[in-house]
Amino acid sequence: MGQLFSQKVDQFAQRHQLFSANSTILVAVSGGPDSMALLHYLKSREQRFGIDLVVLTIDHSLRGVDSKEDVHYVSTTCKKWDIKCETVTLDVPSFKEEHGLGTQEAARKLRYRYFSDQMRKHHADFLAMGHHGDDQVETILMEMVRGAEPSSIRGIPVYRSFSIGQIIRPLLCVTKQEIEAYCEEVGITPRIDESNKSTTYTRNAMRAHVLPVLKSHNPKVHEHMQYFQEYQRDDEAYMMQESKRIFESSLFDKKDHEIQFNRSDFLNVPSPLQRRTFHLILNYLYQEPSFDVTYHHWEQYIRIVKDKTPQAIMHLPRGLSVVRSYENIVFTFKKEEAVPFHYLLHVPGELVLPDGAYIYADQDDHYRGHDSHHFACDISNVTLPLIVRTRKPGDKFIPKGMKGRKKVKDLFIDEKVPHEQRSKWPIVTDANGQILWVVSLKEANIPVNQQHPTWLHLTYENHKNF
Repeated sequence: MGQLFSQKVDQFAQRHQLFSANSTILVAVSGGPDSMALLHYLKSREQRFGIDLVVLTIDHSLRGVDSKEDVHYVSTTCKKWDIKCETVTLDVPSFKEEHGLGTQEAARKLRYRYFSDQMRKHHADFLAMGHHGDDQVETILMEMVRGAEPSSIRGIPVYRSFSIGQIIRPLLCVTKQEIEAYCEEVGITPRIDESNKSTTYTRNAMRAHVLPVLKSHNPKVHEHMQYFQEYQRDDEAYMMQESKRIFESSLFDKKDHEIQFNRSDFLNVPSPLQRRTFHLILNYLYQEPSFDVTYHHWEQYIRIVKDKTPQAIMHLPRGLSVVRSYENIVFTFKKEEAVPFHYLLHVPGELVLPDGAYIYADQDDHYRGHDSHHFACDISNVTLPLIVRTRKPGDKFIPKGMKGRKKVKDLFIDEKVPHEQRSKWPIVTDANGQILWVVSLKEANIPVNQQHPTWLHLTYENHKNF
């Protein structure tokens, strides 16, 4: 029974060397089809592989009677199959409230803490989990949707270090459908968690709406995604090794919570390693992974490094700044004086300013009105690309509603802009230097084609006020 299924898992386990003789394997079993199929498979291979099995089953205190019945079902099955079983009740609701966590995160933290304790108690070599090929597809797609960094597209690893041993996932080579067919074939009637059918969670929505479409085009998409995960893991490991070698080289001068280096030397590093080295710099200075730094920050940073403007500054989260002065680049927590900036802004396009604010540019045939954070004008009277810069001596423009020209300096005085903010206030001009907008303060008087205007729209977003 289930011979084809078992052979497929055998080959996968052998390719990844998941089992070793005379080892103890803990099996996380919920009572659902995935974990029950995994347990049955491992039981059928117990003598062949020379392994000892211990089942771990958990009541998370989240589903009332149902979760208690799940635990009872697993423990009863283990007695029937002559497998040692450890049961536990974890108070997830109290832990969630005490630590201010979401339900899923709280359950995971408590669950893995329990798993680690059991690894030590049983001197276990492995903890086996029932993640399957469809889980892999869903995970990779979710990671692609959430992040742009290749290093963040990790998928579910076949194995990884955990506690005193390793977590292993022998079923990543099979689909949910194959697991359910195996359960039916060997006479397993698994427990079903109805909450898995709700599309409230992103994963369930992906499972219900996206995965069927992919499988209709390629039923073996799970195999492709599994190889993608393995190749990606190997590629990323090599890239990070090379990035760490560069980061530890003499290129970077590290001292007093500050890192500085030569701009040209950095640009000679291959682009994929530049990006990874950027994150290594941040992890080193923050002394933890830089989760609140996004690809927008990387794009802004590399523009500063590559730009012809000899001096610039950008601000990263938690008080970290990047300062460029000609060929010298410094990552520092020290407060720096405002440095003039001068950036191109394409239409459509977006720009991250040194203080973390955004300016978005687009065009269409509709006038959307205007306010302090939105500018609109007829694009036929503007020369592209746009420029976003700080003020220059003698800057003048014709404000909307006025006939004469006005100095930007006088506008700042009239609007009571603090002196220390004037040197970093963004001003948008066209390619010919025509001032269009002193951001959030005043629009220029730009003529409009009354018959068929095409509107240029600029939107300014900043969570901090000037």
